[in-house]
Amino acid sequence: MRLENVVERVAPRDPGLWEVRPPLRRGRLVSRSRARQLRATLRQLELATGDSGMPERCGRSVQALLAPESVDAFLELASQGTFRDRRNPAAVGTPLSWSSLGMLRDCLVILGEEVGVEVTVPQVYRERLDLAPVAGQEQLELLYRRLVDADAAGSALMARSLACAGLVLDSRMRSGDLVTRRVEDVSLDEGDPWVDAVWHRQGSGRRREERVPLRPGTVVALRRWLRVRERLVGGLEGADHGALWVTVHARARPVGGVYQTYEAGLPLRAQGLRMGFAKGMARLNEALAGRWEGPGPWVPLPARVEQWRRGVEWAQEQAAAR
Repeated sequence: MRLENVVERVAPRDPGLWEVRPPLRRGRLVSRSRARQLRATLRQLELATGDSGMPERCGRSVQALLAPESVDAFLELASQGTFRDRRNPAAVGTPLSWSSLGMLRDCLVILGEEVGVEVTVPQVYRERLDLAPVAGQEQLELLYRRLVDADAAGSALMARSLACAGLVLDSRMRSGDLVTRRVEDVSLDEGDPWVDAVWHRQGSGRRREERVPLRPGTVVALRRWLRVRERLVGGLEGADHGALWVTVHARARPVGGVYQTYEAGLPLRAQGLRMGFAKGMARLNEALAGRWEGPGPWVPLPARVEQWRRGVEWAQEQAAAR
C-alpha cells in the first residue's frame, strides 16, 4: 500500500469526504493539523528516497522505507534540515527544532501502524528552554498603562498584539488555547467584563474552563482590536465566521505548486498567532523602553507567548512574596 493512499484515506483533501473519514487504527480521527503534518512527512520521505545518505533500495517498498536502519538515517538527515522544502532554498540545511523532529517521529509511527509495519524510532528529547529575563512589577504596571494609552491609530498588528497581551496577562492562556477563542467568548460590558478562558493540559485530553474577569487595560485593548477586526472581517464575502483572532494582512501561500492569495480577516491559526505576537512584542518593547523611567535598564519582555506567560507569572509571584 502506498503511503500517499494511506494519508488520503484518513485525511482526504476533498472537503466533502472529511466528515466521513475513517479513524486511525489507534481509534482517533486525524485532525487538520495532524493531516498537514502527515503530508509534510510524506514530502520529506519522498526526498529521502533519493538521498545518498539513505540505505540503498529504501524506496523499493514501504517496509524497506520504514525499516529501523532507514528510519534512523531519515531522522538523522531530517534533523539537519536536509529534507526541508526545496521551494525555500535558504531554509535547506537549517536544523529542525525538537518539536518538528518529534512531529516526524510521531507521523512515522502512525504511518507504520496504518500499513502494519512496526516502526522503531528513537526518543526525541526537548532541549532546555531558557526563559527570557522576566519583567519586574514596575514594568508590568507600565505595560498595563500601554494597553490603555497606546495610539488608537496604530497598526492592526499592534492592536491585535496588545489585545492578545492583555488576555495572556489576565488569563494565562497558552497560544493554542488563545487561538480557539471566539467573539462570543468575550464580554466587555462595563462593570463586569470577562473572557471564557480554556486551558488544555499538554500531553493529555484534559480541558479546564473558567470565566475570568478582565482588567481595565485589557478591556480597552480588546475594544480597540474588535473595531479593527470588524473592518477586516467586513471586507470578506459571507457571514462573520466569529473567530476572535484574524489575519491582518493578505497572504500568498503555495497550494499544489501554485500561489493562492488569502485575504486579511481570515481566522488565525496557532502558528500565525505566535508569529504575530512575536512581531508585536518586538514593537511593544521598543515603545515601552522609550517610556521606561524606572531604576535600572529596561528588560525586554519575551517574544514568545509561553515564555512571556510564565515570566509574567513568576514576576507577579515574586512581587507578592515581598
